[in-house]
Amino acid sequence: MHLRIHSHSSGRIDSLEYLDGKKVRRIETPMLILAAGAVQTPRLLLANRSRHFSAGLANGSRQVGRNFMETLFWSSTGLVAGLTNSHVGLPSDAICWDFNAPDAIAGTVGGCRFNSSTQEIGFTGPIAYASRLLDGFGKGFKDKLRNSFGSALSISAMGEFLPNDGTFIDLDPVEKDRLGIPVPRLHSSLGPENIKRLRFMADKSRQLLKAAGVEKVLEEIGAWDSFSATHVFGTCRMGSDSKTSVVNADGRSHDHPNLYITDASVFPSSGGGESPSLTIQALAVRAADGIVHGKMLTPSKPPA
Repeated sequence: MHLRIHSHSSGRIDSLEYLDGKKVRRIETPMLILAAGAVQTPRLLLANRSRHFSAGLANGSRQVGRNFMETLFWSSTGLVAGLTNSHVGLPSDAICWDFNAPDAIAGTVGGCRFNSSTQEIGFTGPIAYASRLLDGFGKGFKDKLRNSFGSALSISAMGEFLPNDGTFIDLDPVEKDRLGIPVPRLHSSLGPENIKRLRFMADKSRQLLKAAGVEKVLEEIGAWDSFSATHVFGTCRMGSDSKTSVVNADGRSHDHPNLYITDASVFPSSGGGESPSLTIQALAVRAADGIVHGKMLTPSKPPA
């Protein structure tokens, strides 16, 4: 269990303190690679303030914790007369990539993708129909349930999330974990570009359902109504300018020559709907290549 990251005034990370059972141990760190995700990585960096790094580690740009991105999503569901088996078999993985490009949606920046999601969002049994799609009471309600079960059809969309001033991670000023480290707080807000893209995602989902035979949309859920942390990004963004980013293209901190970050916190945007796992892996491989081939350069700017 991590307790403390120690850094030299030059920027190099010297050592780590961690808890081994009830004993505090300290180990030297010729190289430190953080891969704790877009919430816990900035938490660790912000919590490790020192005389030389008063804003936290890797935070000379003051961008650690900034640019947080949640999952921009939408889902619309209705019933198709005559369809009887939408709950059967494995979830469909049919995906439409037609709008997965930065300029694919008129009037906004950033793309999205659409997919069939009937089983993915839970319409696999009668309870979901009874609690989410149908109304009524008694025998009439039971007959309606028997007649409609297996006819649900859902279209979902996932879109690019662009950060704004209202999206960030910081440390709770009061609450701490059992080791005395402040817990992270998540702040998220839909900026104008995200709202435009979400409206497009909703409209297109409804159009696709109508084309498939749905006469009335019965349920809709999305990022307009609720926060989603299915995938989260940003908070230690990658970039070539040390004034506006936390790590370089190899994932190496601008402030610390032996600190690398290899998780979704380095994403500058969330992408147009694709899940991030393969991209995270590719960035980790690139960081490893940089380490192996000796790209441990001196910091690109003086410590803050």
